[in-house]
Amino acid sequence: MRSALPIDRVRFVGDTMAMVLATDPYVALDALELIKIDLTPLPAVSDVDSALADRAPRVHEEIADNVVFHSQFESEGFDAAHAASPLKLRESFSTARLAAVSMEPRGCVAVFDVTTQMLTFWSSTQVPHLVRSAIAEYLGLGEDHVRVIVPDVGGGFGMKTVVYPEELLIAAAAIKTSRPIKWIQDRYDDFLTSAHARDHCYDMEIGFDQNGILLSLRAEMFVNIGAYASLPFGSSLEANGGPRNLPGPYKLRNFSYRTRSILTNTCPTGAYRGVSAPVSCMTIELMLDRIAHQVGLDPVEVRRRNLVNLFPYKNVLGLEYSEGCFLPMLERTLQIANYQSLREKQKNQTVKSNLRLGIGVSVTTEQTGMGSSRYKARGLHRIPGFESAKVQLAHDGSVEVYISQASQGQGHITAFTQIVATELGVPVDIVRVVEGDTSYSVEGSGTFASRGMAIAGNAAVDASRQLRLRILELASALLGYDSDSCEIAGKVVQVTNKVSRNISLKDLARSITNPSDLMVTVQSDPPSIVLAATVHVVCVNVDVSSGEVTISSYAIVHDCGRMINPMMVDGQVMGGAVQGIGEVLMEGLRYDAEAQPLTISLMEYEIPRSVDIVPFLIESMHSEEGGLHFKGVGESGTIGAVPAVASAIQDALSGLNVSVNTLPLTSKRIRTMLMKASI
Repeated sequence: MRSALPIDRVRFVGDTMAMVLATDPYVALDALELIKIDLTPLPAVSDVDSALADRAPRVHEEIADNVVFHSQFESEGFDAAHAASPLKLRESFSTARLAAVSMEPRGCVAVFDVTTQMLTFWSSTQVPHLVRSAIAEYLGLGEDHVRVIVPDVGGGFGMKTVVYPEELLIAAAAIKTSRPIKWIQDRYDDFLTSAHARDHCYDMEIGFDQNGILLSLRAEMFVNIGAYASLPFGSSLEANGGPRNLPGPYKLRNFSYRTRSILTNTCPTGAYRGVSAPVSCMTIELMLDRIAHQVGLDPVEVRRRNLVNLFPYKNVLGLEYSEGCFLPMLERTLQIANYQSLREKQKNQTVKSNLRLGIGVSVTTEQTGMGSSRYKARGLHRIPGFESAKVQLAHDGSVEVYISQASQGQGHITAFTQIVATELGVPVDIVRVVEGDTSYSVEGSGTFASRGMAIAGNAAVDASRQLRLRILELASALLGYDSDSCEIAGKVVQVTNKVSRNISLKDLARSITNPSDLMVTVQSDPPSIVLAATVHVVCVNVDVSSGEVTISSYAIVHDCGRMINPMMVDGQVMGGAVQGIGEVLMEGLRYDAEAQPLTISLMEYEIPRSVDIVPFLIESMHSEEGGLHFKGVGESGTIGAVPAVASAIQDALSGLNVSVNTLPLTSKRIRTMLMKASI
């Protein structure tokens, strides 16, 4: 595991080497010039190929081959089934390294009270309880002597789920000096040191028949994780998750994979919206497009023939799909996207025109709401996996809600207020939600992996329902009626059909001598994942003279189960899709062969602008059973967008001897591919 400060070797540009404390930032910058660093240059590796080459330099001396994690799986009888497949297709895919580029970079403030021996730590983290545990462990403190507070944070997207060396160092400095210490990152440091993501390579071979039916899939995945494993995810996060997302919504019974995490002299990677699912899904969707082309079918028809349509269903990896509606979602998305009209328009486009129309389709799943058993099965023992909610009727008649989450713009206060108010039957203006403070909020894992509603939301529902029963039971005793004859109506408990017989929530709370009688805490730890899904249909125009891609229309139908606030759900889906579009069209961090970073500002790292995006058509759909509970939705937009946009560009370039295999598909890259194809 990474040290807060390197002991004898710096392994990437951005590795923290020293810390300067000063009364203002300009003095600190001047003091940096006084530090003399004696470094001996060492050979470096910057990508998977160089790290795996014979006699490659070792990133860590104790790891001879730079492979820090590997895993494999093969279904029973795979070799025979794959050999028997009448048709096979083999492709390789690779993606760029990404940065989260949250509006607010990382930062923290630490204050140590010498009298109480209490460290108070403000951070922009997504995981306050994990940061508390890490600081306590690093400094030898009891967790009850560390308080982590997370104010509203300007974005995170997974990058702030990592516990960073700076957080440990700032906490240590506050204790050492007994003075408040503040550290705020600038964008330059953000690009150099905040966890990167993606940087995957896939080798795929798929077996199928003349009807476009998937028969087998062999996959090999390589993930460049940078110079260190991250805390709390270790070295397996993306390598473990990537192959597990390959079956997705499709009926695949014969499957083999091998996956590896590779060390290089680059910034360590961590979580980023969708983790490895967007890339995994892209590889499958592009392979389906090529199968369709080879067997002479519409790409949509190939998907129809392979989608899971009978539930419950257990996939080849043993994952249970308790319910779903993949086919109806596909048909509805095609309808609102006017798919057939787009195909007719494509057929009628002028052959000599520089603009070529392409239509991309993706059907993807998102594994949300993972509990402790799932994380332990993946070797991620530092992640508790559960979430909690405490709901109580306060002395003044208000309802207080304490959750284990920390918001980075998801709208937690609004959503959890609506949940509790709906379940209790009280007005929203008497509900107060507290989160992001380890001394007051309840225990949990944090805000990541689309777990807010899927786990903490369900905990809040259960706690609210239990509290409602307690309120009715206590109030009915005071009113002299059975609890079944009473109801909560606004700020009072009243006898049904006898509204004059009532007691206010405030009076009820004050009549109870033991406050815990009006307090319920629920811990939610689901034994299995909750499967969300999304279908994207996107239309693009590719200018073959310049390589420029413009999006002309975009339709999405998603299944996130029960929705509390549809407008916020649409915002999540749209924001995720925009990040997926950026991943396909423009985003990428570059290093040279000596592992020197070439992308250090927003001058070099392009992200989508509002003017780049067309209006989205977004609808929701769920099975009858699926509408009874929450599913995650935070990452489905990205997971669906990456394969859909890549598929659309591939479709636009169909017939031009060009294959879409590498991201990002910048105008320069597309033009280069076309030139190599003699266009």
